[in-house]
Amino acid sequence: MKRVTALLCFCALLALTGCAAHPNGAAGEAAASAPFSVHNGAVTASLDDDDAYLDAAYNTQLIPDPLEPWNRAVFVFNDGFITYAARPLNKVYVTITPQLLRDSLRNFFFNLAFPVRFANNLLQGKGRMASLEFSRFIINTSAGIGGLFNVASRHREFDGMDPEDMGQTFGVWGVGEGLYLYWPLLGPSTARDSVGVVGDYFLDPLTYVEPWQLSWSLAGGRVFTNLDAILDAYDDVTKSAIEPYTAVRDAFVQYRRAKVAK
Repeated sequence: MKRVTALLCFCALLALTGCAAHPNGAAGEAAASAPFSVHNGAVTASLDDDDAYLDAAYNTQLIPDPLEPWNRAVFVFNDGFITYAARPLNKVYVTITPQLLRDSLRNFFFNLAFPVRFANNLLQGKGRMASLEFSRFIINTSAGIGGLFNVASRHREFDGMDPEDMGQTFGVWGVGEGLYLYWPLLGPSTARDSVGVVGDYFLDPLTYVEPWQLSWSLAGGRVFTNLDAILDAYDDVTKSAIEPYTAVRDAFVQYRRAKVAK
């Protein structure tokens, strides 16, 4: 009960800090997943190659960043955490864990987050994508032994399926992205996407695992199984950037806007 209350307070706070409609409207906004974050058990590591959708994202004004001093401080903290904790831990994990086991764990967590993707497809009016999500879940849960193996990937109709989340749903509904936020450990976000995380929390089966310590440990494990892709994508955005903070912010916002435009 305490964790639910805390999340509701968090949601209300974010709604007050900038979840009003963006002056440019929702057409060029996106709310899916960061270029280097985990959503619904999946990692999106780069921007789409769909120029038609990306044009809408690139040609809109940059997101307001009134909390830039705070965001920059958190960015420095997160960068240090990535350098001195995440990378060494990931190196140990990759060294001692066989590739097959790593892939199976990643597949399992992705399959487990099916309700989040399925519900958001329905909420966005994407009936065909919802049916494909349902079919993929059934195939991978049965033939894939509880989702340990991505059997559905052998079928062409499942290619190109994007994971949907509540932040993206809000964007499709016309809710503005609000201000830019950079959260400790969680990384880049917007007011809209941060509230969306709360919505997805209640759709995620891991939320209802008891005790809550086990629930949060499993959620952390889900992130950890995707750490390779997260770190690679983070490097892609920051390594060649003259100003990494700005590069991360712009890449994130452009990506999220492109997802809604799509």
